[in-house]
Amino acid sequence: MLGLQSSASGLKLDLDDGNSVSTRALVVASGVQYRKLKVDRLADFEGKGVFYAATELEARFCRNREAVIIGAGNSAGQAAMYLAETASQVHVLVRGATLSESMSDYLSHRLLAHPKIKLHFKTEIAEFHGGDSLESIFARNSESGELYQIDTGAVFIMIGAAAFTDWLGGLVATDTRGFVLTGQDTDNPHSPFATSCPGVFAIGDVRASSVKRVASAVGEGSVVVSAVHGYLARLKPNSQS
Repeated sequence: MLGLQSSASGLKLDLDDGNSVSTRALVVASGVQYRKLKVDRLADFEGKGVFYAATELEARFCRNREAVIIGAGNSAGQAAMYLAETASQVHVLVRGATLSESMSDYLSHRLLAHPKIKLHFKTEIAEFHGGDSLESIFARNSESGELYQIDTGAVFIMIGAAAFTDWLGGLVATDTRGFVLTGQDTDNPHSPFATSCPGVFAIGDVRASSVKRVASAVGEGSVVVSAVHGYLARLKPNSQS
């Protein structure tokens, strides 16, 4: 999609193939693109030892084994605390020298005090190794240049995500990271999935307040249908289509 415009008849979507679509209501479910590391063989191990979420499903790969988390934000800290319940040790690789600027004080203090969590500051992944699945990584300290191996079958990349919302053309309010504001975060009281633009709804990961889980997105997709019908019902009868 190239862009969204507001027209006299409602909304107009300009598509990549040069065509356009006019509509009275639109549901945005464009999701997010998780930021990736520029390291060789990353794609070889995605889903086979490299993950972008730390749920019970992914945690199975590091039960009684070592796990590695990349990132220094609250999502990385929460993942470390969760995985430490079952992993033998959790390594947290942080590009900077501290956690203070990117993680809440409460969470960073818990990580520092946890006996099964080891923080590696000024450190990044240099190499992935394995056959059909991930077997180990090499980490590099950016200050000393030291390169060392960590045997692990589970790496969790928690360096943020980018929302695909540029095509909304500024018609829909977003937060500072580009995620769509909905419900109580807007002036639209009719639905928790309604955006600041009448007729436009958002569901799933693209929403600023979503929990970033597939099951949640599917549920929102089923619920938003009634909100769309409610919006259309509030339009004047001669303007519905």
